[in-house]
Parts: sequence; structure tokens; C-alpha cells
Amino acid sequence: MLDRYTKHKKKYIIGFHTQEHRGSIYLSNPIKCKASNAWLGVGYYFWVDVKYAEFWGEDFKVKNTGFYDVYKSYLDDERFINASFSEEGYFFFKEKIENAIQYLTKKGINVSLDKVHRFLADQVWPKLGITGIIYDDLPHNVPHKSRIYSEVEPLYYQKRIQIVVFYEANFNTFVPYLKKKT
Repeated sequence: MLDRYTKHKKKYIIGFHTQEHRGSIYLSNPIKCKASNAWLGVGYYFWVDVKYAEFWGEDFKVKNTGFYDVYKSYLDDERFINASFSEEGYFFFKEKIENAIQYLTKKGINVSLDKVHRFLADQVWPKLGITGIIYDDLPHNVPHKSRIYSEVEPLYYQKRIQIVVFYEANFNTFVPYLKKKT
């Protein structure tokens, strides 16, 4: 079950966003990932388990300062696709991905991660009112050999749930949670 926070009778998913530490300056909002290899498309990325937010910081957010920050947010998931824990959500998400691939292929466009997600972001999700996606980021036991995701490779039974949020309106709260040094 995803950790939730209740405020005024509304339940929010607790999410953790990782960024490089910026000295005494803390973010007031998460930073949008616009990379072409963002695996769920352009958006604000969160982990539902702080452990994976810390791993992300250790692996990717310490290049310049040796430090990273983890922020905590309460996310309104009312219009999210839950492709990790909902059978209906998973098959809906899968169908939309497959439809996008077929459409792009018929148009003679080379299919890539970026093109599929950009098409969905521009042509599909807004029309359907989708504001985010909850999905399982498949783990592996690298880059740190001391970090073991599974004792029985390749049986990765622990889900690393990531959430991409498309709109700032889905953040109820965004506050510093951890400052870490590697």
C-alpha cells in the first residue's frame, strides 16, 4: 500500500523528490525533468519510498557538491494512472503506449522513448485529463555492488515505484526532508 497523508478528509500519496544540494537554498517546487530519455516523459519525478530517493541522490545528484537533498511532497493522485497496483490502470497504460507506437509507425516516424512519451503528453494525456502516472521502475543490482535489490537475481520482487506528475497543481506540499552527503 502506498503511504498516504490525509488533509481535510482528502488523501494524498507521499512522494520524495531528489535534487543536488544547492547550499542554503532550498527549492520551493520540484524541478521538471525534460530529458529526452525520461522514461515516463517530461514531468516532475517522485519516489514513493525514501530509500530509492536516497539511492537516486547517491547515484545521480552529487556530481558538483557531493551532497543531495530529498524533498517530501503530498501528491493529489485523483487523475493519475496507477499502472503498478491497478489491473485496470496497467492495461489502460499499456494500451495507450501500444496505440502510440502504432500511430507513430503508420506516420513513418521512428519510434523512440522520447517520441512515444511526447506524443502521449501532447495528444493523449491532456485530452483524457491524466495528470500523472504511477509505475514500477525495474531495479537491478548496479551501480553499487553493496546495494542489493534482490538476493535472487533476476527475481526483483521489491517494486521501485516512481511517479511522474505533469502539473504543479498536483503538489499539495513540497518541503525539504533530508540533506545527505555521499
